[in-house]
Amino acid sequence: MKRRLIQIAVAAIVAASVVSCASAGSLKRSVVEECDIENESARKFLDEVDYSADTAYVVSYISDYRSKYGANDKPLPVTVYWTGGQASKIVLSTSARFKDTFEIQASESPAEIYNLIPGEKYYYRVLGGDGKLLKSGCVIPVGPLRMINGFADNVRDLGGWKVDGGHIAYGKLYRGAYLSSRMPDSGKDIFKKDLGISVDLDLRGIKASEAHVGPVLEGVDYLKLPVEKNIGRGTGNTEELYQQAIRSIIGWLGEGRAVYFHCAGGADRTGSLAFLIEALVGVSESDLSKDYELTTYDGKNRRQRDFRATEEETHILYELITYLRKFGYPDVTNINQLAYNWATTRHSDSVDPLTKEEIELLRKYLIVKD
Repeated sequence: MKRRLIQIAVAAIVAASVVSCASAGSLKRSVVEECDIENESARKFLDEVDYSADTAYVVSYISDYRSKYGANDKPLPVTVYWTGGQASKIVLSTSARFKDTFEIQASESPAEIYNLIPGEKYYYRVLGGDGKLLKSGCVIPVGPLRMINGFADNVRDLGGWKVDGGHIAYGKLYRGAYLSSRMPDSGKDIFKKDLGISVDLDLRGIKASEAHVGPVLEGVDYLKLPVEKNIGRGTGNTEELYQQAIRSIIGWLGEGRAVYFHCAGGADRTGSLAFLIEALVGVSESDLSKDYELTTYDGKNRRQRDFRATEEETHILYELITYLRKFGYPDVTNINQLAYNWATTRHSDSVDPLTKEEIELLRKYLIVKD
């Protein structure tokens, strides 16, 4: 098992929104408890909104939830309480026999554990400085959306989105904003060690201000594909660059590698690539919109379905949809088939279109059957 991202805060809980999941109890009793790790705003937005009827992309509800519940792109923690004294560490494993473990440092109760994978069963032991068992238990994080709590903005796992017969696997593809060159080593470790990311796919570079951007994570493979916004308003070789990005991702997934793809804010260029990948594996049109809109919770990049930078511009997401509809031959309207038609169309002499076999591999690597 790859080591999962764990961040710990041992200060007292003061936020009412924090859900405590592992209550104090008998020292050797293992209690299986479920913990909701989705923050309230994201959870309500995902549960209550359905855009299936709005194929014109003129309706958006994300701002309603943002204003009512706050702009919050961070998850909730799994909170572990114990009694009996100070702890030295918490040992966790997905094995009941603790065959493969990872540790976090701890001291005072409670400890907040972030970024565990939804639906995974985690066994834990809270140990004192002398190795004494202070608490044992078992917790299952719930809530399919996996926002990442770390040192970069707007980061989330593509895992959890529903497809026919299953969902996208966790821990394979991550989307987000740029990584700062001033990021501390502890932040870099979140991406490299805890999330297991070994590939940095950077979509920046088309702007003069981005011309000299480069890798931040040492020891991680870096590929720069400078695309311009989305395929609906991009120029030059934008279409084949997106095809190249997807083909590269398929190759990396086949090698069992985890990929972080990003632009500057993780909004337009990143949102377009996420949209295309999710559409190719079968995510619904309504959910594609919702994943695109979740960037609004970043607080810096509002990306509603009906967002426009100026009054003269059309909606950015609608431009992407309008472009894909050009590939509706003979009379295709299904978003997943439109994305497939776009992906398998040659857009230039320099990049071959994606093949049926490659797209089947993408689905094989990403889809987990329920």
